[in-house]
Amino acid sequence: MLKVTVKGIFTHRLRFALTALAVCLGVALVAGTLVLSGSINRTFDGIVEQTSAGTDVQVRGAELETTTFDGTRQREPLPLSLREQLQAVDGVERVAADMGGTAILVGEDGTAARNGGAPNLGFAYYPDDPVVELTDGRGPEKKGEVLVENTTLELAGLKVGDTTRALIQNDPQDVTITGSFDFGSGLAGATLVLLDEQTAIDTWAPDGKVPSFTLGADDGVSQEQLRDAVSSVIPAGAEAITGSEFYDEQKDAVASGIGFITTFLLVFASIAVFVGAFIIANTFSMLVAQRTRELALLRAVGASRGQVLRVVLGEAAILGLVGSLIGLGLGVLLAAGLQALVETFGLEITGGLPVSVNTVVISLLVGLVVTMLSAVMPALRAAKVPPMAALRDDAQVPPGGVLRRGIIGLVLVLLGFAAVLPSSLGDEPNWPLIGLGAALLLLGLLVAAPWLTRPVVRLVAAPYTRIYGTVGRLARENALRNPRRTATTASALMIGLALMSSVGVFASSANASVAEAVETDLSADYVLSTGGASVIPTTVADEVEKLSGVTSVATVRDVPMQIDGDGVYAVAAEARAISENIKVQVNAGSLDALDSGQVVISQSIADDRGWKVGDQLPPADIGTQVGQELTVGGIIEDSLPLDNAQVLFPMELYSEAVPPAQQGDFLLYVKSDGADSAGLREELTKTVEPFLVVSVQDGEEFADAQAAQINQLLYLIYALLALSVLIAVLGIVNTLALSVFERTREIGLLRAVGMSRRQLRRMISAESVSTAVFGAVLGMALGLVLGLVLQRALVSQGLETLSIPWATLVVVLVASAIAGMFAAIMPAWRAVRLDVLRAITAE
Repeated sequence: MLKVTVKGIFTHRLRFALTALAVCLGVALVAGTLVLSGSINRTFDGIVEQTSAGTDVQVRGAELETTTFDGTRQREPLPLSLREQLQAVDGVERVAADMGGTAILVGEDGTAARNGGAPNLGFAYYPDDPVVELTDGRGPEKKGEVLVENTTLELAGLKVGDTTRALIQNDPQDVTITGSFDFGSGLAGATLVLLDEQTAIDTWAPDGKVPSFTLGADDGVSQEQLRDAVSSVIPAGAEAITGSEFYDEQKDAVASGIGFITTFLLVFASIAVFVGAFIIANTFSMLVAQRTRELALLRAVGASRGQVLRVVLGEAAILGLVGSLIGLGLGVLLAAGLQALVETFGLEITGGLPVSVNTVVISLLVGLVVTMLSAVMPALRAAKVPPMAALRDDAQVPPGGVLRRGIIGLVLVLLGFAAVLPSSLGDEPNWPLIGLGAALLLLGLLVAAPWLTRPVVRLVAAPYTRIYGTVGRLARENALRNPRRTATTASALMIGLALMSSVGVFASSANASVAEAVETDLSADYVLSTGGASVIPTTVADEVEKLSGVTSVATVRDVPMQIDGDGVYAVAAEARAISENIKVQVNAGSLDALDSGQVVISQSIADDRGWKVGDQLPPADIGTQVGQELTVGGIIEDSLPLDNAQVLFPMELYSEAVPPAQQGDFLLYVKSDGADSAGLREELTKTVEPFLVVSVQDGEEFADAQAAQINQLLYLIYALLALSVLIAVLGIVNTLALSVFERTREIGLLRAVGMSRRQLRRMISAESVSTAVFGAVLGMALGLVLGLVLQRALVSQGLETLSIPWATLVVVLVASAIAGMFAAIMPAWRAVRLDVLRAITAE
């Protein structure tokens, strides 16, 4: 039976090759994701290892209840004076105060030396730091001197001895590059600049406090011994940990921080594999149907049902293994492409292309298991073929059950609507129920697709029947001949296009919501923003207020806040300035409550928590301030210009809760008298020019900038979903190729009675286009529903405007038709080359 299995593959090698290609592409994305993940992990492991070099003990402040925006617990800062006490401990060789922040150089071209969205880091320089290896020049000794990492110098187009401008935290200044150094590991796209110790203290520790100290041990002193020795001199609540513990913590934190990249890519890999499963199942179903006589003959000569079952599953196993091996190799190449794609976002990967044992095993298992599972049902049908079928001329198994599937599918769709509609239209979306409803909608359409084939295909094929007459009608009837087959082929395309359409509706609605919110809620004439790259120095607002023509400046500053252990998005603002620049709808109380030390909350959090004006909130942790007593003084509608903040609190509290070195404006709104708009914009541009990353935008440009960020993610998602669409197109090619083989005698008869080669090509192309457009119609219909549900569920998050990208949907529909035409090229070419006489006598 093994020989029969292998012979079956070689006999139908073209059909199996096309199916193996679908397996290959799905596995390639899985393998590529795992290789990319390994490369990213290796890159950051190198950074953590290099950063931890020479760290035998780290001393840090007590852990606070508050967290940063990434969920990291904040710590009580330590006095800089603790350094002398630590240095006096026996066994301590060196003590370095950990100080750092933002440092951005102006490159040779006059612009900020930045690498996409990667951070621009600055730290204090210590001559005895083992991490820093000087390669040229010397270290900085006074303010205005900097030591620059080699790849940062290359990015800036500068060299040792050059003088340039730099933004050191909030202070733009002239600097001279006194030397360069090698970090010893890639920086993942970040830039790195070092300052002399005193300048670092003035910049990042003006209050005499630092987050931690790094200690090096004398020869012969272990990390544990040093930790125990310094524990007696550190303040109560502070802790000392070994360098090994510090390394493990940093490694785990980095792995957790970048894990979303792997998860994000694996979601799309799963979609591609799922789509590929449809093609595999469809291919084996058609092969089993076409080989009914062959399989029946096996039964007739003594093969058992189990042996026939093993033949089909054996073919699937070989197919899955070969496709997976090729996919694994292709995945390494795909990982290189994904690296280039990720680097466009500023993440420079230097970890190579590692292929681990886990990557190999997982990739092979995914391809093998998916292929085997997809072939199970066709294999079971093959095992049931009776020996007497070998005596019949008709090798086709009538499909049947279409109406029953249509009823079941309709019930599932109705259940899906019943789940998603109440869940998405309520005040608080029920995401688990929405997810269940979306799954039921998709499953219902997949089940009902054969029943929908006849009405939908008749509709989409109508243009062909009018243009090509009999040839068009033949193409339509070919597509309708086996509704299950057509539906399965179209379903693979439906899944990819449904996701594309729903993402398109979400992105279009997000852009429309931003534009509408800016137009209706923003009364300021200009917005100053860094695009999220960093904060705006607090001194900028003071400079802007002095400009002629400026009537009001509103600053918005964000800070981590927790209430009852839950993170709350909070911003600090001044009531008068906000009311002059933003049209805030006050539902209860007053915005002026901020002036009396009270807080103003959004309507969404008020509804969620049941808070009202006059309520005393549970003790809140804001920045470094723990257990703050806050009273609700007003409730406002959620506002996009306020970044949909849940809580507004007074500026005075912000000054107490955020260390001076970390203070800055998230957004800055400027209201003018309108006398000289062009002149004011020019003055604003000159004012922010020294701060490098701050841009001046009017309301429309601000909305466009927000939309650009959304579109960037949208294009990435489209690119990843394109692979599943490509696999679906391969499914159409496969189905048509098998259909041409199946209809060899029929095609020969059509040619014998006068059908030209051109008409035959048209017929097969029309059949392919009808199938592709059928899948596109179902996919876009489902995508529109899912996009609408998503938009309604996120209304409370600012997605208030529904916008359907009709132009994009038309492009998708046309592209699907074109894809159908390309899918028909190879099957049509094979069909027109059939010898008429041999085709007529074919069995």
